[in-house]
Amino acid sequence: MPPQPAQGKTPTAASSNSTSANNTSTTSAPHNPIAKVIWEGSIPIQFSWDKAEAAAVGSSAVESFFYEAQRCSYFSLLTSHVRKHFVDMALHFIGDDAEVWYDYEGTPLKWHYPIGLLYDIHGLQASSGRGMNGSLLPWKVTVHFQNFPVDKLIKTQAVDICKDYFMAMIKEADYLRNGTTKKVMNMSKSDQTQLWDGLSSNNYDRFWGMNYKLMQNDGVMARNLPIRIYLPENCPVIQEPSSPVDDKGQPKTLRQILNASLPNLFPLVETGPPVAEAMIHGVIPNLDTSAIWASQNMSYPDNFLHVVIIIK
Repeated sequence: MPPQPAQGKTPTAASSNSTSANNTSTTSAPHNPIAKVIWEGSIPIQFSWDKAEAAAVGSSAVESFFYEAQRCSYFSLLTSHVRKHFVDMALHFIGDDAEVWYDYEGTPLKWHYPIGLLYDIHGLQASSGRGMNGSLLPWKVTVHFQNFPVDKLIKTQAVDICKDYFMAMIKEADYLRNGTTKKVMNMSKSDQTQLWDGLSSNNYDRFWGMNYKLMQNDGVMARNLPIRIYLPENCPVIQEPSSPVDDKGQPKTLRQILNASLPNLFPLVETGPPVAEAMIHGVIPNLDTSAIWASQNMSYPDNFLHVVIIIK
């Protein structure tokens, strides 16, 4: 039986800010049991050092590192713990964390995607396409300390850059929803700190106490819903303007949103067994669900609804 995974309080630079964070007032998160369950979702991961790299330094029998990672977190926020484990075990690594990268079955994992999204794409979506059944857990991820694939991954994956990318996604979601980034740009420095610290320290109340202000539209209908759709086989990500209402002003369902981009996979009227499913946070939602509700309750912390398509 493998060692029990370490619990996922994401290790980050946020700890260095803990004193200042504790001295600032934190807006309480509103009661939202769906968002809370999604926030608490986790994936047990088995990190193993690349065999070729380990053999090259005569350390072919290094134990794997088990960690229970939050679905909403990022690999960049785990790297310090992963690196420490392998350094303690024998690895003589003198580079910085930006040199560390991960792959799953030979495919480099994009550090700027949430961990849960990566698992759904490379684990659940890919295994479904190969007709595989059964559990993929713990998720077996390979760690590399050299030969960074600059042609496939963005090189700078330090925590500060991850924060900048995350905030850029928050701004983009705000623009899609409101036609302006005014809500985000009007946030104070302490508000932005609360948002990031809440995510990086896995503090639901701290994060959602601030993010709720960005997600609510003060009774005004959103212009578009921030939605990204991921097809198999490394197809380009689909991100198109997605109005939350139809021509009659009625709220659209997830099926209507998906039909606009993928009519052959998601017809408005099913005439036979479905040929595809939509997955969000590892679950298959009812396609009659309101797209507005899904966006407000099932988005990742970057405020995008990330939808992974499973072809049957």
